[in-house]
Amino acid sequence: MTCQITVIKLEGYGPWTLKLGSDREHQLQILQAGIYADLQEYFSEKNGLVFSNRYDELIAVTNQITLHDHKEILDKISKKNSKIKISMTIGIGKTPLDSDKKIKRIRQRENKSVYNNIFAIDKEHLQQEMGHKNNIDGILNQNHSNTKDLKIIHIDVDGSTSITKKLSTYEVTNLLLKIQLQISNLFLKEDSLTFFLGGDNFMVVAKSDISISKITKIINRIIKSFDIKLNCGIGNGNNARTAAMLATKSLDQIREYRKTGMKINVFESN
Repeated sequence: MTCQITVIKLEGYGPWTLKLGSDREHQLQILQAGIYADLQEYFSEKNGLVFSNRYDELIAVTNQITLHDHKEILDKISKKNSKIKISMTIGIGKTPLDSDKKIKRIRQRENKSVYNNIFAIDKEHLQQEMGHKNNIDGILNQNHSNTKDLKIIHIDVDGSTSITKKLSTYEVTNLLLKIQLQISNLFLKEDSLTFFLGGDNFMVVAKSDISISKITKIINRIIKSFDIKLNCGIGNGNNARTAAMLATKSLDQIREYRKTGMKINVFESN
């Protein structure tokens, strides 16, 4: 069971933004939105999925994406944004959080650069972590298997329209942020990473062996805390797009079941 995570970071972003002067915020928002859109396009073409983390940092789920693929994407995004240095750091672990922690250690250790001084990855450290003596290309290529190592959970707020009738636009956003925080806190305890998709939807990159009963327990706890209805679709795949597609398909299946009178709020597709 392995999960491959890639952290994409805008390097030296703070000092660079100061050079733009005080009237810079609109420029930064346009830049960040453009980089996110391009990365989502580039990674999704290789069956990956990108989530915005802190705007100057993004997290991609990259199972089945090789080092060569990463370099190709990095070259494209760097040429399009030549004034900013962009780095990619790859972590491979047993769970999404484990992969993220490995990235942190890689960057803290030596930050060895491979391509153009902007692709940060510590070869030796990854080899030691994976227990292999082959090169980094071999390690990433090995993670190109057809094993369904990825579990993605798609959560949406059921009947959110009725909630919006009672609250202002900003109050709805405030509620969704509170919901996201609890989802994140509860799933983080399970070594899983939560992201807000927009609207009333959230996506969790979960550890592959988390049980449906555990997921149901977490979902029911959130429902009770906020007095809301949640639907939760679970998908398993060998890459991010497949797992996310099946998670969304599971949500659709919940709606189909309800048409027949069957009331469930958590469903898993394999």
